[in-house]
Amino acid sequence: MPPTSTYDIFMDGSCSFCKWTRTKVEPYDSGSRLRFLDYNDPSVAAQAPFSRGDLDLAMHVRMPDGKWVKGFEAWLALLSALPKLAWIGRIAGLPPLRWFGPSFYGFIARHRYSLPGAPPRCESDTCVVPGRTTK
Repeated sequence: MPPTSTYDIFMDGSCSFCKWTRTKVEPYDSGSRLRFLDYNDPSVAAQAPFSRGDLDLAMHVRMPDGKWVKGFEAWLALLSALPKLAWIGRIAGLPPLRWFGPSFYGFIARHRYSLPGAPPRCESDTCVVPGRTTK
């Protein structure tokens, strides 16, 4: 795949927490460098060299150079693409935060629906997330 300046974020488009997080991140994407892709779409899933189970476990990002990162590393990549938040990524990428980051990411992923302020799990075909309605 030829290099681009776009970060492709493979996310679960039926996950209310994922969509809620997207609404928090997108306003910082002043350069339109992030492209959110719903891997529930078979044509999107076919672009990823991962199984559906792998995609369900962690956020995956295809970097502008075609390299793939997931989980905590994906968040570091995403933050680095956003000028106003890049400093957070630089700090989180340093020890000891880098050492604990993957475990922290795993904790958040496992408990995403019970975190304070997080939206509840979507149980229907139509999800309402603050700032966005999707089908």
